[in-house]
Amino acid sequence: MFRIIFHNCLALTALASVLFGTAPAMADNVRVDDPWARSSIGIERPGVAYMTIHNDGNESDWLLAVTTPLAKRAELHETAREGEVMIMRAVESVEIPPNSTVKLEPGGLHVMLMSLQKMLVEGEFFALTLHFAQAGDLTVNVTIAAIAANEAPAVIHDHDEHSHDH
Repeated sequence: MFRIIFHNCLALTALASVLFGTAPAMADNVRVDDPWARSSIGIERPGVAYMTIHNDGNESDWLLAVTTPLAKRAELHETAREGEVMIMRAVESVEIPPNSTVKLEPGGLHVMLMSLQKMLVEGEFFALTLHFAQAGDLTVNVTIAAIAANEAPAVIHDHDEHSHDH
């Protein structure tokens, strides 16, 4: 009986970690950590999402496209310097070399979410599907951070750290 309860607890813990973004999402040799987006003021302006992609395999893979029900269109973009000006431009794909990590982060590669269907609200999540050439499709739960965030928010909060006395 104890063994059944123990295994059910492990299964529920694993499910909760996937649903709430605390475990890396995996497909084939590709692993995605810390998918996050900045909250939005409204739906008129594009949203932006970031993450860390690991390729634990011995061959390159390519992130070819990204889709989400939250936006009519999602595009892979990079920020680059042209002379004295920083510009943003779409890229066709992102190579994930073998046994390496590629970061989608502010000021670099990122996902643009065009024609948002709803506001990005801090503390909420949304599904984002990454389409890889080798690993296939991988859906991650993206945590929405503060509008000025520069890194993924902590998903699990320790309520003992903060005083709730007012």
